[in-house]
Amino acid sequence: MSTPQNNKMYDLSQLELLSRGDDSFITKMLDSFNSTLKEGISGINEAKKYNDWENLSKQVHKLKPSMQILGVNSLKDLICSLENDYKTENFNENSLIEKTDAFLENCRTLLIQTQQILHK
Repeated sequence: MSTPQNNKMYDLSQLELLSRGDDSFITKMLDSFNSTLKEGISGINEAKKYNDWENLSKQVHKLKPSMQILGVNSLKDLICSLENDYKTENFNENSLIEKTDAFLENCRTLLIQTQQILHK
C-alpha cells in the first residue's frame, strides 16, 4: 500500500540541470530548502493561530520559488489559493483553515522526503 511519504512530491530534474552535475550544489540547495520550509511551516502555523490571513499568504508566497525549483507541482493550486482566497468577497475562513491544514501536512511530508534524500 502506498503512503503519502512514498509518493514523491518533488522532481529534482530542474535542480540537477542547474547543478551541472555538482552534487554539493544539490546538497546545499536541499539544505537551504529544508531550512526555508521549516521556517515557513512555523510562520504559517503562527499566522493560522491568530487568523492572520495576510501574513499567512506572505509566508506561503515565500515558499513558492523554492517549491518551483524542486518541481513541487502538486501544490501549485493550493499555494495560489492560500495566497489569494482571503482577499475575495466570499472569503470562507473555515475553508481557508482546511486548505492551510492540508498544505501544512503536505509540507511535512515534503520535508521528510527531502531529508531522506540528504541522508541516503
